[in-house]
Amino acid sequence: MELEREIAFCLEAASPEEARELLAQPDRALARLEAFEDLKLQGDVLQGALAATVALLGKVRFPFRSRFAPGEAGARLEALAPEAGELSARLSGRSWLEGSRVCYDARVRLCARLPEGEKWGGRAFRKMAEAAFARALERTLASTDRRADAGLLD
Repeated sequence: MELEREIAFCLEAASPEEARELLAQPDRALARLEAFEDLKLQGDVLQGALAATVALLGKVRFPFRSRFAPGEAGARLEALAPEAGELSARLSGRSWLEGSRVCYDARVRLCARLPEGEKWGGRAFRKMAEAAFARALERTLASTDRRADAGLLD
């Protein structure tokens, strides 16, 4: 099962200088959003997880890795191939400064490999789990999707 979504949001900073720091430190910036966990920037690789609470399963984490490329007008994230696992995410996009805000346009792709059911009960459970995943992930990504005029405050 895969779910892909475009998201846009801005993070408010106390000053333009702090906004420049957040632009250069995506791990620190994205940590402000509750959907992101365990963010680390090592060299030019940003890794972490997107988390969502799914009915029947509880909290589910989708690990991701992205290449971070800062530039003069902003920065870019390029999704890297996910590590092997049942759950994974791909995060790519760009960020830029608007005064004391850091704004993002991003694409998130979440993948969940659910086992095939051998009997009708297993197949029915898979369909219910897929629907629960899709609803929970849609809610999580929608809560992250913020337009530029709805910045998030510290």
